Amino acid sequence: MSDLSFQVRAPLGLELATGDVVAVAEWSLSGLQFPGDSDVLPSKGILSIPFQGVDIRFPVQFKPGAEGRELLFDGLTGRQRETLAVFYRSILSGRMASTEEVITSLDTPVDLVPMEETEEEKTVATQGKTPRSLRVVWNLLVYCLIGVVVFGLLGQQIWTRLSSIPVGQARVVAELVEHRAPTGAYVDEIRVAPGEAVRQGQTLVVLSSPGHGGTLTEIRTDLRRAEADARQSRKALALHMEGLADARRPFEAALAQTIAARRVGDFLGDHTLQDMRRAQQALALFDAEISQRADDFHARREYLQDMLRAQKDDIAQLKRELSAEKDVGGAADIVALADGIIAEIPAFEDQFLARGDMALTLEEAGPRRVIGWLDEGMAAAVYPGMIAKLTAISGGQTRQIRGVVEDVVAMANPDRAGSFGLRVSVLPADWVMRDAPELLRPDAPMELRLARNPAWLAALKELIDVRP
Repeated sequence: MSDLSFQVRAPLGLELATGDVVAVAEWSLSGLQFPGDSDVLPSKGILSIPFQGVDIRFPVQFKPGAEGRELLFDGLTGRQRETLAVFYRSILSGRMASTEEVITSLDTPVDLVPMEETEEEKTVATQGKTPRSLRVVWNLLVYCLIGVVVFGLLGQQIWTRLSSIPVGQARVVAELVEHRAPTGAYVDEIRVAPGEAVRQGQTLVVLSSPGHGGTLTEIRTDLRRAEADARQSRKALALHMEGLADARRPFEAALAQTIAARRVGDFLGDHTLQDMRRAQQALALFDAEISQRADDFHARREYLQDMLRAQKDDIAQLKRELSAEKDVGGAADIVALADGIIAEIPAFEDQFLARGDMALTLEEAGPRRVIGWLDEGMAAAVYPGMIAKLTAISGGQTRQIRGVVEDVVAMANPDRAGSFGLRVSVLPADWVMRDAPELLRPDAPMELRLARNPAWLAALKELIDVRP
């Protein structure tokens, strides 16, 4: 969370235009929560900050915030904002803010009154000596030269120390995403190369676990055998159905024979026709594809159809097993966890990777950053949003890069065992990756300084700023 939005609980006084003074309990560098339940919110007032037993007061103006009773500061000067920032950072760090004072001493020369001399003494004293006026000019020139040397060599270093904070162990880092083998498997295929851009979810390395290929071969063999048996059953069923007319013919002949054995009078008189009805029913059952004996035409047809259905079920089951086994094998494949560029591929084809072995690393898409370390005692002086000055080396020449402090984190220094400090993350300007990406090579060293902005320095800058 940035310094501008994180609200702290510390009392501030706000004197309204009516003369009333209210206590503000929640505030940040961007604004404050106006207390009470009044519907009318002030647009200006005088803010009072308790600082080392003295109230620092200055006028402020407000504009409405996003929330109902939020007031945002409007038009704060640099001194006012820095005063708020000093108090704000002291609350966040839990330490009393120190006051930096610059004391300038002016030395006033004292004129010494010489004793009177005779003319002879003056003549003797000045014989063979350079005139006093020339000695004064010479001394002034010598002092000026010494001053130029001193301030030329040391002045810049002193000013740099006063106006900036050096950050140690600064180097360029890239967000690397490691891709490791999810299980023990062989590398069947590597589908990318170092420097290649990839998308999230793209398959990078194809893996196969031991025994996976043998299982697939066994399932495919059983599937081919089941499909061959099904083809034979279809042919047998089709050949059997070609004999449908021949199988029906005996039933037709039996019915015709019973009809032919009867005379016309048999159909008109009270004669039994049971044999003819049995023959007619047998033909009807045959046409309805109902088996009448265990070895007749339709019994054989039902047997072939049942066998074909069982074979189809076996084929469907084997296909499901084959698909499941392929999915198991595909689950071990390594896919890109994010958009980016392949940085390194330590694995190679036909290699066996144990579970957790490194397969490749990917540089996540996004800007590269500069990471440095500070002593933990600087916690109150460093915050996100500070201006950073980076110095890189390219082709034997130094290049100046402007950046912004992105994050400040207190943690153990991984490069120094047992060392604890502040990790400062700086985001360089956009033009670097676009116009000079060689300046931000991973692990490239950098000189990193953070621009100070204390109240006394801001006042001094305003004092010596003579620009129109």
